[in-house]
Amino acid sequence: MSTSPTTSDPLLGLGWTADLAREISPDESHLQPARVAASHGIAVTLWTREGVRNGPLAQALTEPPAVGDWVLAVPSAASGPWAVQRLLPRRTQFVRHASGQETRPQVIAANVDRVLVATGLDGDFSHRRLERYLLALATSGAGATLLLTKSDQCADVATYRAQAEALAPTVVVSARTGEGMDALRALIPPGATVALVGSSGVGKSTLVNALMGAEQASTGAVRAFDNKGRHTTTHREMFVVPGGGVVVDTPGMRGLEPWADDGTLAALDGMFREVSAAAVGCRFTDCNHDDSPDCALQGGLAAGVLSVERVRSWVTLRAELAEQAVLREERAEKLALKAKKGRRG
Repeated sequence: MSTSPTTSDPLLGLGWTADLAREISPDESHLQPARVAASHGIAVTLWTREGVRNGPLAQALTEPPAVGDWVLAVPSAASGPWAVQRLLPRRTQFVRHASGQETRPQVIAANVDRVLVATGLDGDFSHRRLERYLLALATSGAGATLLLTKSDQCADVATYRAQAEALAPTVVVSARTGEGMDALRALIPPGATVALVGSSGVGKSTLVNALMGAEQASTGAVRAFDNKGRHTTTHREMFVVPGGGVVVDTPGMRGLEPWADDGTLAALDGMFREVSAAAVGCRFTDCNHDDSPDCALQGGLAAGVLSVERVRSWVTLRAELAEQAVLREERAEKLALKAKKGRRG
């Protein structure tokens, strides 16, 4: 079967392109393309031309596929498992620093055109958290839109909308009343892939169900005393929106630490341009922007030309990125030393 897309190709509506088809070499003609719809550790759920299939991962894979990845797999007869052999190049990827002490990136979703950062207007809104998401997305290659959910539970939507729009394009939505649902659907046209991310309890799965017109994604109640939701979405999973594209539903993230790749620091300075520009005037290059002498940021705060919250966010995020770099360098040195000892042994 040809791997190139045709007008009748079922993979076309899932994001398969001629560029992806060109990545397949002649000696891989026995393999078939498939998209990872859900990941289960050592196995994945695949969308294939023959329908939904489950498949184990080959040990030779350099990294496990993420939801949204395109892979090449060995097809099987009937409805048997497809063995995943190779990961095709990613067009975009939303990455964060893995939770815990690990110094590695974690891919939240791959090959997405846009990431919708959802935050609830029922007490979940956090300006600082939204900045973190936008920084993590700055080098992803995907577009970013802020999604203010549960607008029916907020008496001052306009204020929150103005704060969000100062950061990124924003859509206000309510699955209960239907407000903004048409604008949301317009962000998921046929052939496109979007990912829904955000804290637990902001209504991501409820929105997916509203888009699907049926109960597809698991939802849970929100605790009344703190507006925190249960982690009802336990793994990342893709859905095809009727008449639209693909949406990735993700589990709620308690915290988000952006991954410090080559462009993240520049993206941070761009997001906080007035702060980073002022910091150039600090007397010392290693200024801690707190009690170091002749700190330009402290001067700007005293003069009222800089925001305390903006300066605090910039300083905090820069410190996290710097710490990541140090930890990665230490880990690389340990691995190099271990390899050297192994060669001597």
